[in-house]
Amino acid sequence: MKILKIYFGIQLKNWSYKMKKVFISIILLISFNLHAQKDLNSLYIKCDRCDNSFLKNEINYVNHVRDQGLADIQLFIYRNRNANNGSRYSLDFIGKNKFSDKELSLVLDTNPRLTRDEIRNALKRKIDIGLVYFLIESDISNKISISYDSIINNNESYESSSDKWKNWVFQTSGEANFESETSRKQSNIEIAFDADKVTDKIKLQIDLDFERSNNEYENNNNVFISNRNRKLLNIKNVWSINNKWSTGFIAGLGGDTYQNIDFRHWVQPAIEYSFFSYDEFVRREMVINYRIGYGYRNYIEETIYNKLEEYVYVHQLGFETRFRQPWGEIFTNVSAKSFIQDPSKNSFRLDSWFSIRVFEGLAIRLGGEIELIRDQLSLPKGNASIEDLLLQQKEIATDFYSEIRIGLSYTFGSAFNNYLNSRL
Repeated sequence: MKILKIYFGIQLKNWSYKMKKVFISIILLISFNLHAQKDLNSLYIKCDRCDNSFLKNEINYVNHVRDQGLADIQLFIYRNRNANNGSRYSLDFIGKNKFSDKELSLVLDTNPRLTRDEIRNALKRKIDIGLVYFLIESDISNKISISYDSIINNNESYESSSDKWKNWVFQTSGEANFESETSRKQSNIEIAFDADKVTDKIKLQIDLDFERSNNEYENNNNVFISNRNRKLLNIKNVWSINNKWSTGFIAGLGGDTYQNIDFRHWVQPAIEYSFFSYDEFVRREMVINYRIGYGYRNYIEETIYNKLEEYVYVHQLGFETRFRQPWGEIFTNVSAKSFIQDPSKNSFRLDSWFSIRVFEGLAIRLGGEIELIRDQLSLPKGNASIEDLLLQQKEIATDFYSEIRIGLSYTFGSAFNNYLNSRL
């Protein structure tokens, strides 16, 4: 019995020693991992239309964090259409903590000839360049190397200095869709052509669109047919007066069976004032514009005002503001329009939404739209048929339109997780 007690005592002592050893090893491992994480600077990337998984995988010399409040470096990427029908990516780097005195803005321009893989690699290289500005004073600077590709640079210089198109960009597209079931047939054809010329002094856009839609439904030996045709030529020409004033005109012609219009044409001179410099539109924008002009309309059916054709004179006042900041984004568009010959025929539209980061992990998005409609001059005379209501092949009389959008998201859990797993 005494020997057995001594044996168990030795075993317990050995087990206790082993557990202490394992426990100390775990503590050291955790300490090492935490130290390793602290050695890397934390990066937060906000880009709604980027390949974030690719950027997270390729930029592996920083810790990617899920919330901007946890980051040493915040990166906000905004994408807008540029003059060549490609995209301009505006990259805003904002330093926090030990980088709080550092900020940097970079720009990347792409063109429609680039593939998605080429674009995401170019964006990755641009982010690398921006991060060097922050990491050059850190320990990781000893591992930074810089290379210069003279061939790519020479090609870019050659293209920019020998533009035989004189800043004109053309784009054409077409799509046909055909569906068929036992009691339903549907076809839709769309053709579009765009020609744009954009410089810092002038903006000229020519858009040509054609759409034809045919739907046929059968129910209890009853056949319902819906046909909609739309054709449109729209021209917009804007000239820069200075960094806050612009002027130009909008003109066009076309027809739309949905709106009971066989043919129409219009022209509207316009002027616009920007409360901020146009150069700041990526981060903040506030503009007010005014249009006035006339148009001619030839209707398919006689309207509720007993007209088959008429000239209309209209003016419109618009206000738009957008703020894209680290704390979120706010957008508001307000427009009011009326016919000069009859001011009682008017409309008012408000479209607004905002997305705000409340605190770590919590974001809220609210939006809505309301439109007061008193200017439906082209409504055909007579009552709307059941086909018109169900198939929406003609515009229906209405006094207003409203919409409310609510969104809420909350993210919590591990702040540092750089793993990517694409299995299944």
